[in-house]
Amino acid sequence: MKYTLLTAVSSAFLIAACSDSNPSSASNDSSTNSASNNDPNSATGTLYVDESQHLMVTTFTDVHGNRCDLENDNLIWKTITKNAIIDSFEYEFIGDTLVLYDYYEGGADNYGKLYVGGTAGNIYGCWVYTGIERNRKTGEEEHSTNTRYVTRTYTYAPGKVTINLEYHMDLYVADEQERGYMESSFMVELYGYLARRSHMDDVINIMDNEDLASSIARSIENNGVQIIEGTKTNQTFKIGDKTYTVTIKKAETTLHYSGRTNREAIVEVSDGTTTCSSYAIYKNVDENLCKTENLEYFTVKDDEDEDGNKYFYVSRYKNTDHEKFQECLSTIALPITEAP
Repeated sequence: MKYTLLTAVSSAFLIAACSDSNPSSASNDSSTNSASNNDPNSATGTLYVDESQHLMVTTFTDVHGNRCDLENDNLIWKTITKNAIIDSFEYEFIGDTLVLYDYYEGGADNYGKLYVGGTAGNIYGCWVYTGIERNRKTGEEEHSTNTRYVTRTYTYAPGKVTINLEYHMDLYVADEQERGYMESSFMVELYGYLARRSHMDDVINIMDNEDLASSIARSIENNGVQIIEGTKTNQTFKIGDKTYTVTIKKAETTLHYSGRTNREAIVEVSDGTTTCSSYAIYKNVDENLCKTENLEYFTVKDDEDEDGNKYFYVSRYKNTDHEKFQECLSTIALPITEAP
């Protein structure tokens, strides 16, 4: 029952979003087949539909993007163009829901993605992805993608397809702040580290705070933690004979134009005498960060281009003083002889 209710609420929101995008204004000009424009969250391509076979093909040409390449020990910001991105689908209608199955040489996939907002039996119009997949053999449906924070709208017109992405960053941040930061993977690890029972990652994990109540409970029990008091951004607790206070000084999430998140965190942990402070900055690479002097903050990856040529690139900026933080925490952790 809960699943059905969530689906109904989600679908109502998606239909409203589709109506707002005004699909009736879509042009029928099939010569518009370029995904290159000034909006990284929108793309337009060509559409071929075989209604008798319930097949369709979308083609996006001159797809532009950016990449930070490593060449001769220097980082270089580049504009990359892909010649064409072609996808084929088999489609069917279940009531007023559109189902798209990826189509390969051997036939269509068994799992299809569900879209709502258009007109039953008519592929043309505005369709919004629900985040739900359907098994065509069993008819079973399940949520495969969280659509709470992004709305994906597909507008089909004769000869033309337009994809638009709308990110709901304010809702994402509100949910994160409402959950608070004391039930995060960082706290799970901090309890264990101060009790000298486990390792820990950096403070960016203070924002990894979704559905971790059971992990927190286990860590509290396993490490002999006694919670004294706390709010969503600070907590005082005891382990053995020592009392600690953890304070979140900064936990900031912003949206990168790619749709991924940038995050910054500053956390303090004190035993009443010594205070250990740490920061972590995780960002998606952009032109400002793609500088050779920042190379130490990136992990270099490699791939091959469309012609089979190998190249090296970076994508995720990571700046943290985690090692110094761990060293400081070791000085205030339980003495080894007292560790539970």
